[in-house]
Amino acid sequence: MQSPSGKRLTAADPQFRDDPHAAYDILRTSPTPVAIEDYGCAFVTRHQQVLQGLKERSFSVDARNAAELSYMRRVAGTGVKESQGDAAYEPPLVLLDDPAHRHIRGLVSKAFNPNTIEAMRPRVEHITADLLDAIEGRSQIDFIADFAGPLPTMVILDMMGLPLTHSANFKRWSEEILWGYDPQRDRATQTRLREAYIGMAAVFRQALEDRRVNPGDDLISALVQAREADASLSELQIISLCTQLMVAGNVTTTDLMGNGLFALLQHAQQLNWLLQNPQAISGAVEEMLRFDCPITETARIAREDIEFAGCPVHSGDTMTLSLAAANRDPEVFPEPHVFDVQRKADTHLGFGSGIHLCLGAPLARMETQIGIGSFLARFGEGLQLQADTAPRRRALPFFRGFDTLPLTLASA
Repeated sequence: MQSPSGKRLTAADPQFRDDPHAAYDILRTSPTPVAIEDYGCAFVTRHQQVLQGLKERSFSVDARNAAELSYMRRVAGTGVKESQGDAAYEPPLVLLDDPAHRHIRGLVSKAFNPNTIEAMRPRVEHITADLLDAIEGRSQIDFIADFAGPLPTMVILDMMGLPLTHSANFKRWSEEILWGYDPQRDRATQTRLREAYIGMAAVFRQALEDRRVNPGDDLISALVQAREADASLSELQIISLCTQLMVAGNVTTTDLMGNGLFALLQHAQQLNWLLQNPQAISGAVEEMLRFDCPITETARIAREDIEFAGCPVHSGDTMTLSLAAANRDPEVFPEPHVFDVQRKADTHLGFGSGIHLCLGAPLARMETQIGIGSFLARFGEGLQLQADTAPRRRALPFFRGFDTLPLTLASA
């Protein structure tokens, strides 16, 4: 059986966008990673090998270390410039190697540890309730636009001490910035991407100036104080970090909630069981992460010639580690294509692993538990996909989620 390759392994292909696991299952039959020559990488799909790649300290995440014509260099090896010539972009945290990665991550890790996140629960519940109140009485909604999109954006804004009235702009900017991961982006997309970076950076730059004069108990104030204590941390680095926290912190959580609710609606028995057992939402979210994770792949780049998973790997080669494929490996998860909210799914790789384990994992978990749990408590009975408007998935590499998820509510 011929292995899928190139575009057929990206969301640009409609069949892959709808069901990537048909391709992953074929690739997983190979005992070693499969070379994808037209994308300049080797595709890794087995759980053990993906986990090994995530933890391999000799690998780099910096796209500038990738071979010049490789997919990763085209996706993430360039920056965005402001019209004045000043950079509006620094390599984000996920594309930094140690020691820079360890240093920058240490500045914000306290804000994302489980205890700090748990203390945010009442505020997240309040924001959630306000959004649900705004939906009350309607017969049709778009789950993404009306709930799953605004919720995590508002939560991150709240953490940063920024007004929630910025929510619509920050959500739009975040979606535009995501298209930087499309190596085939056209000039119009590049223009929107550039404008989004500049618009978001301008708000963050003003916030930094305000916090120098009037510091508060928020994340941006903490970063300003960190810069004052560490002269090596530039204003541009803080703006880049805030941009990444905003984009990664809201888009992927939106996608997790959308993917999770869609899976429930496709599996009525699982939805009904969860409605009867709402206390099981925590385990259900782990199964949502396993079954349809919002980040499908991550890349690691060899800094030297080594052997990995039985294959020779040369300096500059890219290993594309498929988190989504690993999460459906039958050697780890029995009946992997079955969605079962009672499954013990805690070995999934939906948030990665190793030193680059997702910083915002505790927050994403809490937001999704509260968000989906509260939404189902309010609107779960009789909830359906709209009959005349199909959901639409985003056609973008790496990020799997919905642009729209139209629902019919029975409560109106």
